[in-house]
Amino acid sequence: MAHWRFVMKMPAPSAAVFEAFHHHAVRLRWDTLLAEAYVEGGGNHPYPGAITFNRGKGWKSGLKMRTQFVAYDPPRLSAAAMVGPTGMFEQWAASMKHRDAGDGTSELVYSFNLRLRPRWLLAPFDWIAIWIFAWQTRMRFRAMAAYLESDGRNSMTR
Repeated sequence: MAHWRFVMKMPAPSAAVFEAFHHHAVRLRWDTLLAEAYVEGGGNHPYPGAITFNRGKGWKSGLKMRTQFVAYDPPRLSAAAMVGPTGMFEQWAASMKHRDAGDGTSELVYSFNLRLRPRWLLAPFDWIAIWIFAWQTRMRFRAMAAYLESDGRNSMTR
């Protein structure tokens, strides 16, 4: 299983960043990766044990994933893992840690693991897939930062 971790400075306090990512209606305003995201059973936010559904946008529209939250501690930590294999993904898990910088900004630490299937055929391609996933994730977090820099901090509850 391939693992990736990166740190990104965000232009808002950790509470605003956490809310922008985990409030599913807000997330769909800026997320470059997803066309659909919701908590199964209803609600706008996940919680420990919650299962969420996510479907890709554009050329990624065939990518669908159900995830279960194993940790949800606003505004500091969230972690989720894929529920069962989906498409070419055998396993996926990620965590997000947030730390306030004290100057109105925060640090986002994002880590994820990814394994493709079938293992016998795609194991050599795990690193290529993880590089593409990391690239897409960086683009989406840049989009979230741009959203937060615009009127995102003020419009999250609209």
